Amino acid sequence: MPDYMVAGASAIEDIPQFLAVTRHAGMDVLLLENASMSAHIPAPHRSLVRCVDDIPGIHAPVIPLNEFWVSRAIRASVANIALPALHASRSKHSLSARLAACGLYALSRRYLEEVSEPYPTHYLARLDSGYSGYGIVRHVEAGRFDHTVIARMVQGDASSSMLAVLGDDTARVVVEDYLEGDEYSADVFVYRGRPVVLRLFRKIITWIGGRPVCDSYIAMPHEPALCATIHDWCAALYSTSSTSFGQFDFIVVGKRTILLDFSCRIGGGLGAIKRFAGMASYAALAMSGGTPAFKPFTVQKNVFAHRPGYLTDFDCALPPGFQVTLHKQRGDMLPHKLCSANARVAEICFATHDLENAISTAKILNNKVTINVHD
Repeated sequence: MPDYMVAGASAIEDIPQFLAVTRHAGMDVLLLENASMSAHIPAPHRSLVRCVDDIPGIHAPVIPLNEFWVSRAIRASVANIALPALHASRSKHSLSARLAACGLYALSRRYLEEVSEPYPTHYLARLDSGYSGYGIVRHVEAGRFDHTVIARMVQGDASSSMLAVLGDDTARVVVEDYLEGDEYSADVFVYRGRPVVLRLFRKIITWIGGRPVCDSYIAMPHEPALCATIHDWCAALYSTSSTSFGQFDFIVVGKRTILLDFSCRIGGGLGAIKRFAGMASYAALAMSGGTPAFKPFTVQKNVFAHRPGYLTDFDCALPPGFQVTLHKQRGDMLPHKLCSANARVAEICFATHDLENAISTAKILNNKVTINVHD
């Protein structure tokens, strides 16, 4: 019997290296991936992964790495992830309710149908179970609070493929206060109830076409106060017997740290900064008891077109020290939904010495990149 079933092998940057690290740590790991996502695994490595669409009936902890397998973990009620963490991974309403029940500050959320007068003026409405920025609408786009308009805008932005991954037939909408502040994301690995913060990234968010897009990730020093708050969230969501990854999105408004979203998986869309940092097997290092370290103020700048169409040209004139990962080629069709990592034309990674320089350099890169799109 394996020590772990790691579900979502397509999220692993280097599968042979992952297995080498876990074996060196004395762990026997069974890698899983579904038929659709297996196509994203390099052909020589597919024999190292079991292709299945459901969690096998093996008595071993399940470690999901992507949203498909989070859904399967929920459906199977896996024993190694506490129910509050599973429920919070699929419901932002449940996430807030759980934090509040544990005496922690929680963003107030109401289901759309429960919102009555006086209606909020500065609000954000989102799909209760959504991810990757899909199904999010602000008062700026939706205007005066109108239940019908908000439901149509939020649910219309939820693709059928995302709802299928989520296993969500209801597509409920939650409403919360619209907040402005410094946004962050963090990964943890929880082993038998004890969390370790693996990374802490500042996120630079921009709104394009009425949708939030992550412009840049900036590695931050592990500030003790923020890490202590993350530990409090883990204590609320996981049990003392839980073993799982966890990914948090949160915002700091004034002196208050507010949790926005959570899932019991590892953060996605960060392959470029991991390669730039020389991190060959981030997940395996975490599972084997290590602490993957990103040098503070290392940056992943995400490059995307601001409209859909066919990519006709991409060029970036950068000095030495910048690493470019290109995802799209001339002639590729660019999607109209920019929230997903799949919409990125490229990622540019670089290192700076402080946060101010990281933010300003990422902004300057907008003028050094040329993207031409044709209808």
